[in-house]
Amino acid sequence: MKQTLHDFTLNSADLQQEEAEGLNINFNGRKYLRWLYRAAVALVILNVVAIYCKYFTDHPNAWGIIPQFELDMERNIPTYFSSFILLLSSVLLFAVAELKRKQQDKHVWHWRLLSGVFLYMSMDESAGVHEMLIYPLRENFQLTGVLYFSWVIVGGLLVLGLGLYYLPFLFSLSARMRNGLMLAGVVYVSGALGVELFGGYYSDAFGEENFAYGLITTAEESLELAGVLMLLTILYKHLEQQLASLRLILRPAVSAVDLSFSNSRLKVVRPVEELN
Repeated sequence: MKQTLHDFTLNSADLQQEEAEGLNINFNGRKYLRWLYRAAVALVILNVVAIYCKYFTDHPNAWGIIPQFELDMERNIPTYFSSFILLLSSVLLFAVAELKRKQQDKHVWHWRLLSGVFLYMSMDESAGVHEMLIYPLRENFQLTGVLYFSWVIVGGLLVLGLGLYYLPFLFSLSARMRNGLMLAGVVYVSGALGVELFGGYYSDAFGEENFAYGLITTAEESLELAGVLMLLTILYKHLEQQLASLRLILRPAVSAVDLSFSNSRLKVVRPVEELN
């Protein structure tokens, strides 16, 4: 028996049943992942062009076009892209959690908690909630240097706490899965916290309106994008190995299915055995 997301067949009865249930959308995850990687690379390149134009040309704003591609700006195209891939990570983590629930795995809630964390991160990426901590902490504790962006204190403590809590869970995974998740996490945190610490020092010492600071934020955001995309790849490959097909079925919420999200439902389909 071969399990794959690409070579999967349904008999006519199954097809008729699915058509009766609702809109059935099959998708090639690998193809979409490639497009996400390409989009991320394009956004990083456009960001470099934008900050170059901002500081070295006579068109620092270009009628509002340049701010739309700066990775360090809020509520622009890169922000919404980052929020989207974080949300997609949350969905895949929830899918893995439901798969583990069916397999009666004891770590179901670890996967569900991760899904919730990434759902919050997706909302925070768009809303910038963590940045609301900067000024109260900075002003009350007179923070400077690497702690100039003072939200990193809270962020660092949360990362440390989650890391310690998840250590037993990580060592219960296969070596490939464990190493992949840890690498994705290290890449993301090195950008979100590591480069952010250096960026805080530089901002405090030299200000933010210069090309060098733009390159620092480019490195930070690029590492964050890379870490999330690595996580998406790892999760998708895991689901690919475990399942025959992932299909999104849209229909009224009248009966239980494997994975449900309000009126939109993601149905997990088991492999079909091929007899030689």
